[in-house]
Amino acid sequence: MAEISKEYAQALFELAKEQGCEKEFAMALNTIATELDNTPEYAELLSSPNIPIDERKTLIEQAFSEHVPEFVLSFTQLLCERGHIRNFGDCLREYEELYRALESISTARIISAIELTDSQKRKLTEKLEKISGNTVIANYEIDETLLGGLTIYIDDKVIDGSLHRKLKEVKEVIDK
Repeated sequence: MAEISKEYAQALFELAKEQGCEKEFAMALNTIATELDNTPEYAELLSSPNIPIDERKTLIEQAFSEHVPEFVLSFTQLLCERGHIRNFGDCLREYEELYRALESISTARIISAIELTDSQKRKLTEKLEKISGNTVIANYEIDETLLGGLTIYIDDKVIDGSLHRKLKEVKEVIDK
């Protein structure tokens, strides 16, 4: 299903580029995804084979026509029609990935053993922006099992500077 989601997202993204509406489409997709996530019974209703496709498409139109661009509405209806509405979240993630690449935005997942100060977060983000050459959107998490240091996931790379990893390396050397 990942390939299908990628194809649908790519098609919508190309359309958004033609219209110059990449960010607007991303926001609209997020609006729909939020509604589907917050109301699982609605998502279930839209994927139910017991309800005619035309009725499901009408439900989508009634719910979103005033809130999202026509192309995003049609995209959502197409997913419903083709039986892929359950893959909406995957399509959104693929679209966002394309959008971030276009806008030179990287997303970093930063895991630390303790809460970082605002100053540390700012300096770390600046350093990651210098390394990646992109604007970095950082998401911070705390994992006390790291014992100290950081583990950073950015652009399919892992930077593991955690004390946990360093102790593991020392143990491996001792065990040899």
